[in-house]
Amino acid sequence: MTKTGPIRQEMFLGDILRRYPSVRGKVKELFGAECLRCKSNQRETIFYTSWHKGFDPGEVCRELNALLKEK
Repeated sequence: MTKTGPIRQEMFLGDILRRYPSVRGKVKELFGAECLRCKSNQRETIFYTSWHKGFDPGEVCRELNALLKEK
């Protein structure tokens, strides 16, 4: 766990979606609906997916962790 929360850049997107279903909406908003059902999300990290989609991985982690704190 980091200072901001349990979601880190090196985690696989598929693992995050399984462990923290409350972030699914934000993942869909940031990366698109295809990332929710794509089999590659089992092998792609937040770092890679953020970079691929043009986002700052650190900011993505902060946003996802902020959602977890709201619950």
